[in-house]
Amino acid sequence: MTGHTQPSLRPLPLFVSTLGTAQLLGALFVVMAAASWIAAGYDLGELQVSSAMQKGLELDARQRAAHSEAGRLLGWAQLGCAGVVATLFLPWLYHARVNVRALGARRLRYPREWAYLAFLVPGLNLIRPLQVLSEVWRASAPDTEHPLAWQGRPTPGLAWAWWGLLCAWPVLEASSALLLQHAADPARLQLGHGLSLLGNACAAGSATAAYFLVNRISGDQESKWRTYGDCALPETTLAHQAPELST
Repeated sequence: MTGHTQPSLRPLPLFVSTLGTAQLLGALFVVMAAASWIAAGYDLGELQVSSAMQKGLELDARQRAAHSEAGRLLGWAQLGCAGVVATLFLPWLYHARVNVRALGARRLRYPREWAYLAFLVPGLNLIRPLQVLSEVWRASAPDTEHPLAWQGRPTPGLAWAWWGLLCAWPVLEASSALLLQHAADPARLQLGHGLSLLGNACAAGSATAAYFLVNRISGDQESKWRTYGDCALPETTLAHQAPELST
């Protein structure tokens, strides 16, 4: 034997599985979607009540009060579920972002801190979460062996659907709340509950898309790690080990 062996080029940091968190998040997304559809059903019932009021039907005041209270409870349940989802989703996204470097991806535009900051910086939080998630999705693809191969992949339509529906939800709900707060006639009530119905449908759709996104990314990372994780980077990539690849 001559000389010395080539040192391992295993990328750092170490890979940490996110499958457990993804499974828990998946269950919570199912609960979130179910709660949103129940809320949408409530709004549909309110639309029917408003239609009946337009036709001159008088409703019992106690029944109306009880129905309104049920609507408030549904709204709080939705918000509570969304809060629990957020407390798990952000750490999951952070660890998934860390993992893509362990899987060999390089030249990512957004550092790992953006997994949190993307949702907190005013203005940027309108688009940055989608950009961060898109990078993680693309860099996690099992067929992107080369450290820069992920850059040629497009943002998946599922990510666009997740973020678009998630952004539409609070906008529609806020518009509905403003209308219902000042509603003086059945027509305005119908419009307000119609917007709320659309908002809850968007919340359910976003939760459904997030379910598939989270499980797909975690599954892809596991698959890529099993394929490439215990190996040195291919010799064809050594020419690309310039300082800029360390980002």
